[in-house]
Amino acid sequence: MKKTSLIALLVAGAAIAAAPAIAKTTLTKGKSLCEAAAKAGDPAPKSVRTDTDATKVSDATLTYSLKVKKADDSVVNVTCTVDRETDAAKLG
Repeated sequence: MKKTSLIALLVAGAAIAAAPAIAKTTLTKGKSLCEAAAKAGDPAPKSVRTDTDATKVSDATLTYSLKVKKADDSVVNVTCTVDRETDAAKLG
């Protein structure tokens, strides 16, 4: 096998293998989606912070733990799950 055809084969294989990962939601985008969903609550919270140490990743979903500070200064922990295919954030 020629050297150039082997390189071309490796490049094509890498592109095919990387294609599914490119289409999925990134950690940064998932975090932004969850924080936006939490801030859209009624009444609007004072602040929303993501606990990055508690983030869980799978092929299908991203799961974040959020600390939401309400208007009365109480803090609640909220779990947010993002579907990596549809970019849909669900608070739970």
